[in-house]
Amino acid sequence: MRHYIDENDKLNEIRLLFRHPLYRDKVVVVVEGETDVRLFRGILESETAKIETVDGKSPLLNLMIQLSEEYPEKVLGICDADYDNLNGLADERARNSVYVTDHHDAEVMMLISPAADAFISEYASHGNIDTVREHLIPNAFDAAYELGLIRWVNCNEGLNINFKGLNFNEFVSVDSLSVSIDLEVLLDELILRSRNKKEIATKEYIISKIDEYKSSDACKLQVCCGHDVANIIAICFRQEEISLETNMDHKKVESALRIGYQREYFEKLELYSKIKAVTG
Repeated sequence: MRHYIDENDKLNEIRLLFRHPLYRDKVVVVVEGETDVRLFRGILESETAKIETVDGKSPLLNLMIQLSEEYPEKVLGICDADYDNLNGLADERARNSVYVTDHHDAEVMMLISPAADAFISEYASHGNIDTVREHLIPNAFDAAYELGLIRWVNCNEGLNINFKGLNFNEFVSVDSLSVSIDLEVLLDELILRSRNKKEIATKEYIISKIDEYKSSDACKLQVCCGHDVANIIAICFRQEEISLETNMDHKKVESALRIGYQREYFEKLELYSKIKAVTG
């Protein structure tokens, strides 16, 4: 019920904005959360574009069904692809003026940009910075891949697995920049915490699906969730031989990436080209 109220409140709010003379020549860009506002207002907001937010992807998609009909070419939505690119849903989203990230999410977008190097330059220990630059990001993505596959399985098969609030320390092990995931421990934890999961979602079933989805050889940048990668990076940076700041968590990693992310990086993406076609 809360999402329903939020969507309708935002719908009416944007309708009011377009009645104001100041918005006659503006395009409203709707994003799916406050962290996206912090990211995109620095690279998109201008005299012709105004950022608005709604709480989550599903409310954004619902909101844009209505807004795209009422204000064609005056409003667009930006959201994480999640598995939309892999599942062939990006074009369907675009029909309602919703454009998804080139890769899994905005965090992946930043992690494969020079913003990641800026983070490393700020926080990596002096003696290991070259090694960190070479191995940190690839190793973190490799480690996050199986968790990403589980998320993809859950998305497509509707298993109702609960990923919220996962304690990565329980199943992630690091030795310098070598990272490993204990899949058995991870699956036990996910099953234990998912009280509303479907009956079919046993450990054996999920493992069989991981193998099935892995055989598609899907791109890691589409499969891996950026928040998972950021959590793994944070664990690596809690080691004194790696980091100048051992009090690290995923929020600090993601905040540093947003600060380091520049408009010029975004302009190279397909997402930017699609937005530019609308906003001019």
